[in-house]
Amino acid sequence: MHKRKILLLATAIMLCLSCTRQEDHRELYQELKSADKMIFASMSITKTAAIDKSREFFGKRIAVYSYDTYMHAYIDMSALSEDDISFDDKAGTVHITLPPIVTEISGRDMELRKEYDNIGLFRDSIDARERAELKELANTSLKKELQDNKAFTSQLTDAAKHKARQYFESLFGEKGYSAVIDFKSLRNIHI
Repeated sequence: MHKRKILLLATAIMLCLSCTRQEDHRELYQELKSADKMIFASMSITKTAAIDKSREFFGKRIAVYSYDTYMHAYIDMSALSEDDISFDDKAGTVHITLPPIVTEISGRDMELRKEYDNIGLFRDSIDARERAELKELANTSLKKELQDNKAFTSQLTDAAKHKARQYFESLFGEKGYSAVIDFKSLRNIHI
């Protein structure tokens, strides 16, 4: 009878601990999912554009402007599903398949900096409308350059994957788990 009580008590304790671990797992999942957008790598990009409307008779009208923009590599944690995380409490491991690393350009509304100008005596200065048009053209050009040359995106994505692995290994390590981290593939790039 005494052994039976001990066995029942031990089973009840194991069930309680198991439920607690499951609740901890669910709570951790909710915490990760609520993070939404986690930026793991960024780079600053300076874009330069020029206006050259020179005419021999009226004189030169040349101006060079630049602006800074930023490219971020992030994980949209709201896309994480419960099936993407599996815990093995006995082995002390967790396997997580993270949403893909996505890149985006931000900071487009930065001010244009005048780098150079040579406006002839009989020519008008570059006005705000022309600068706005120049900036739009430069932005379109930058997007095309980034799409044609995947080196920037690839470098930023690799850095973000490395930092994300470090972050999640540390996060799960603090909770007593060894983490195996994979990433879902990216179907389209948001530039």
